[in-house]
Amino acid sequence: MVTPRPHFPVTPQPRRGTRPVRWAVAAAVVGVLLLGAGAYALARPQFGGSDPTDFRGGATPGFTDSSVLGSGSASASAGPSVSPSSAKSPTPTKPPGVSGPPVKAAAGKSWKLTFAEEFSGSDYDHSKLTPCFDWNSGDCTSTFNQGREHYQPSQVTVSGGTAKLTAAPLSPARTDSACQNGKCTYKAGLLSTARPKATSGSRYLYAFTYGYVEARIKFPATQGFFTAFWMLPTNPDYEYQTEIDILELLGDDPSTMFMTYHYAGRDQSYTPNTGKHDNGACAVKDYSKNFVRMGLDWQPDHIAWYIDGKKCGQFTNKAQIAKEPMQLILHMMVDNNWQRRWNVGLTDPTLTRRLEVDYIRVFQQK
Repeated sequence: MVTPRPHFPVTPQPRRGTRPVRWAVAAAVVGVLLLGAGAYALARPQFGGSDPTDFRGGATPGFTDSSVLGSGSASASAGPSVSPSSAKSPTPTKPPGVSGPPVKAAAGKSWKLTFAEEFSGSDYDHSKLTPCFDWNSGDCTSTFNQGREHYQPSQVTVSGGTAKLTAAPLSPARTDSACQNGKCTYKAGLLSTARPKATSGSRYLYAFTYGYVEARIKFPATQGFFTAFWMLPTNPDYEYQTEIDILELLGDDPSTMFMTYHYAGRDQSYTPNTGKHDNGACAVKDYSKNFVRMGLDWQPDHIAWYIDGKKCGQFTNKAQIAKEPMQLILHMMVDNNWQRRWNVGLTDPTLTRRLEVDYIRVFQQK
C-alpha cells in the first residue's frame, strides 16, 4: 500500500507529490503460478515467569485454530523502542490463552506485550486507535490509490469480541479528488495508531521500533474489496522512505496474501510472493473461510512475514531495514487502481462487506 500525498497543507515543509503505485513487483510477475508450500507443526502455548507480559517460548496464540511453531531464528541484539512521540499508555496485560510470537527471543531477552487491542467491550480503545489516517484534519480521510471509499468513524463497530470495519455504499456521494472520478461512493472503516487529528498537535497513539506485530482477521472474498494491514514511519511531513505491507489482499483471490517491504525511498521492493497463487513458504489456500493470523517480525537484521505462525519469507539486507518508529494501519478499500488495472474491480456497486478483527498486538524483546 503506497500512500499519496494528503489533501491539505498541514506543514510548511516541502512534501513529495503523489507517488506512483509500487505494486510493480507483483504486477510484473502476475503470470507466474508457483505454489508455495508449508507444513504446519502444532505447538502448545508457553509462558515464562510471573510477569503477564513475559513470553519466552516460540508458541503462537492458543485460540481454537491450531497453534503453530514457527521456524524463525533468534533476533538481533539491538533493542526495541517505543517512540517518545507516541502517547503513553499502561503496559497491556496478557489476555487469557495468549503466548508469544512464533520466533524465539534473542539470548537473555524475552518478548513483552507492548500494545494490545482485544476488542472485548462495546467499543475500541480510542486512546490506542483512531478511525482515520494520519492526515486527518477533522473530516477523517479518504481513499488510498483512487478507490471509492471515504473513511468514517461510524463504519467501525465492536461487538461479540471483534471489531467490524464495514464498507457500504455512500449516498449522496462525497466530492473528493482522492476518490475515483472525484467522487467517494463508499463509506468504509479504518483503524490506525496515527495522530487523531494532524492539525491539533496531537501525538501518535502508538509508534514502535522493532517488534513482532500480529492481527487476527477475517476478510471478505469479494471482487472489488481490498484488505490492507501495513506500517508507515511516523513522519508528520509525510516523507516516507520505507513501508511494510504485512498483508494486501485482493478480494477476488483469497488465496494470495501479498507481503511486501518498500525501501530506498520506496523505490525498491522485496516480497516473498512470486506472483499470484504464491505465498513464499506458506500455503496457498482460501484464507477467507476462517480467521487468519497475519504477523510480521521486524528486527534490525531482518523483516519476516508469518501466516498462522508459519514463516513465509524474510528480507535480510540489514543496511536497508527501516530504523525509524512505525505506525499501524488496518482497513478495507473498495475498487482501487490496482484492482482496476488487473481487471478485478468492483462489479456490483450496491454491495456491503466487512472486515472483522479479533485483535491487534505488538510484542517487543526486552
